[in-house]
Amino acid sequence: MKHSLNILLLSLFITLSLHAEEMLSRTRMLMGTYATVTLPAQHNRQISESFSLIAKIEHALSTFDENATLARLNDEHTVPYDPVLAEALTLSYSYYEETDGYFDVTIGSITKDLYRFGTERPQSPSKTALKHAKRNIDGFHVGKKHITSDEGIVIDLGGMGKGYAVDKTAQWLNEQNITQSIVGLSGDIRCLHTCELYLQSPFHEGMFAKVTAKILNLSISTSGTYHRYATRPEEHHLIDPKTATQGKAFVSVTLFTKADNARIDAYATAVSVMPKKKALAFLKEHKEIGYVLVEPDGNIIKGNLEPLVGCVPTHLHKH
Repeated sequence: MKHSLNILLLSLFITLSLHAEEMLSRTRMLMGTYATVTLPAQHNRQISESFSLIAKIEHALSTFDENATLARLNDEHTVPYDPVLAEALTLSYSYYEETDGYFDVTIGSITKDLYRFGTERPQSPSKTALKHAKRNIDGFHVGKKHITSDEGIVIDLGGMGKGYAVDKTAQWLNEQNITQSIVGLSGDIRCLHTCELYLQSPFHEGMFAKVTAKILNLSISTSGTYHRYATRPEEHHLIDPKTATQGKAFVSVTLFTKADNARIDAYATAVSVMPKKKALAFLKEHKEIGYVLVEPDGNIIKGNLEPLVGCVPTHLHKH
């Protein structure tokens, strides 16, 4: 049988192929979104423990919980060493280098301080404020006893944190010898077993593609301009850290790879703000990553999909 699970309200619907085994899905609000874990029904306890693990990661990486380690770092600029935050920052630094600076977690000076994305009162900053917002990937420092950041540096791990949490949860489930599972956090999904994916249109509520996984431990990450914006739709949250302006080449980016959600979460964020030519060159260099890119006119650009998932359409109707 196939067990259908509505993982996301915005990006993906997933069906998990699990033969005749009864599955159990549970959902909680974690990391600012819907976290859903699906396991064989006898593993209800492991679902609860998965949520506990995600909550611990949230307590390290959140900027909304004032007691979270990252929130305190942004406020006080020094915190005791936290292994989760340390690893996430170290990974983020490598993603910055790999994406030629298009993934920059010090974008928080813009996303958190100026636009105030994710709060009850987002705002529209001036061009002058955006121009002078401080970004510097060398502005944080991971030591053996403390993690510190420079004055003016605000770190936002929203571009990789959910993928990181999915990776850690999937790793823990594998250690429990559980091989049939879905872990989902917003647009970041890990299918430990084979699954079918339904990609949601960035223009309306319907689905525009059904793709079937060809591998186990498939990682999926979707990033879209339609997810979150400040006071106007054009003020979406995907911002080029080099120019402090919104990405315009794509309205939706979906990436696929094997067992590496944190990386493709960061890469999806970076590709979303790159110029089109740069984005395509970047993805063509990474043969291990399949991609489905939707342009503002509904044109679909896809590549590297054959080893990972089945094909998708070449055009998407906007209405």
